Amino acid sequence: MLIRALTHDDDLRGAGEIVRRAYFALEGYPHDPDYDEIIADVSSRINDTLVLGAFVNDRLIGCLTYVGSVENVHAEHDDPGAASFRYFAVDPDVQASGIGETMVRWVIDRARDDGKQRIHIHTLTMMTAAMRLYERLGFVRAPEQDARWDDIDGLAYVLVL
Repeated sequence: MLIRALTHDDDLRGAGEIVRRAYFALEGYPHDPDYDEIIADVSSRINDTLVLGAFVNDRLIGCLTYVGSVENVHAEHDDPGAASFRYFAVDPDVQASGIGETMVRWVIDRARDDGKQRIHIHTLTMMTAAMRLYERLGFVRAPEQDARWDDIDGLAYVLVL
């Protein structure tokens, strides 16, 4: 598996479709037309931040947006010592094969290289497999940082590096 930054030469629409398909496959995913477009809009995010792709045999199978700074437009926290990641998805056809863990480990290594002391993330209540992954990697719940977007609960996790 190869994990690397996506460029404008990559299939950004396909990357966005991976995110959309993975989110839409979640039981109870709370569809919102605006957000459903945002999660798939890799071609815009790539101009603001680092978007990773996971590839196996040149096939794009995962996508994740790395947010290295609180000043980034995609940051959902106010901790200057932290990085985060968002819009994380693995193609539903190949989930549970270690791809997601490899991608999150890439983020952890990058955040350390960037001199960050923590990683903050939010996840949705129906993202149970993601929560198990985060907890296995040492992230801990931070309920004081939970968020609520309309009728949607965002559960906060923090990893101290």
